[in-house]
Amino acid sequence: MGIAFLWPLMALYLHHVLDQSMTVVGLVMMAQAGMSTVGSLVGGIIYDTRGARLPMLWSMAISALTLAVMGISPGFWMFTVGVMVVGFFINASSPIFNALSVEIWPEGGRRAFNAVYVAINAGVAVGSSLGGLLASLSFRFTFIAAGAIAAAIWLLIYAAYRGDHWTHAPRRKTAGPKRASRPISIPRAIGWPIFVLAGALAAQWLAYDQWETTVPNFMQAEGLPLILYSSLWTLNTLLILGAQPLLAKVLARIPQVRTQLLSGTVLFVAAFGTLSLFHTYPAYVGGMLLATLGEMLVLPGAPAAAEQWSHPSQRGLIQGIITSAGSLGRMAGPLVGGLLFSPGRPGALFAVMTGMMAMGGVGYLASGRFAARQDAVAYFDKRSL
Repeated sequence: MGIAFLWPLMALYLHHVLDQSMTVVGLVMMAQAGMSTVGSLVGGIIYDTRGARLPMLWSMAISALTLAVMGISPGFWMFTVGVMVVGFFINASSPIFNALSVEIWPEGGRRAFNAVYVAINAGVAVGSSLGGLLASLSFRFTFIAAGAIAAAIWLLIYAAYRGDHWTHAPRRKTAGPKRASRPISIPRAIGWPIFVLAGALAAQWLAYDQWETTVPNFMQAEGLPLILYSSLWTLNTLLILGAQPLLAKVLARIPQVRTQLLSGTVLFVAAFGTLSLFHTYPAYVGGMLLATLGEMLVLPGAPAAAEQWSHPSQRGLIQGIITSAGSLGRMAGPLVGGLLFSPGRPGALFAVMTGMMAMGGVGYLASGRFAARQDAVAYFDKRSL
């Protein structure tokens, strides 16, 4: 919720308040996404070696301080450096939340990742609305409010979270003597499955990001008002939060996470295939409906699949790789979409994005094949997730 006060308004603040060109806006947003990618990896590694409490305290403290300075001393360079710092430290906590969800609730399986996914979307829904309200008064209020939430989380962690899950790094469960140190590198047997899975997720994120970049431009070129575009994201949020009981029943009938990922991919392909053929507002509504259902399966499913190949001592690193894959896809999405964008030819861009979604599905299949061939955890047969 706190970070959602900030990120939906970045482009608006840079372009209209700080009077920067859209080229500069794009560069700043790419730099922020790049720092988010690095932050996810670093956060995962620190979780594996130091546990959750220390990196979370540093993450929230530095984010709160940076956001407060951004609110007190606004300006282009302060904002640019600030969003990069906040992007790094906030995203350092993302793999920690995913890893902790399994550490705390190991019997939860896919439900643990889905709980984190739903919580994130609920926070984004509330934060985006409140952030817009505060920005209508002053953008400074949005920075200060986001910093206050980060400070409140710091106090909560410092005062309340002292259990073993928070204070100790995950341990290897072996019958033999303890090792003096634990390697940070990914074991050879699971390297390819994890990286192929991450590449597939990055490809799908690249395509999915077009809903935020090129879709509003196409709709505007077709004479559709901005309120109709905003209503698509209202539909997205309502569906994610309201369809959870239905999703729980669906997941109960899908014993394998592989099937979950491939089902989500089919919905993604159908969504962008619809947009490549039809360019009316009902087509955009139908596409968003299909894409949201696909998102509800793929986004919590990818970290669940990675968890199958994660040793407890390296859970944070592997979740960091998966989180970074999403950041890389979002970073490349505006660039690729901009290169392919042509106001009179939306079908061509969406056809390419349909292919990217399909490539992601091929990647999910290939990651399972690599795992099976390399004697990693049985991707095709595991049912606990």
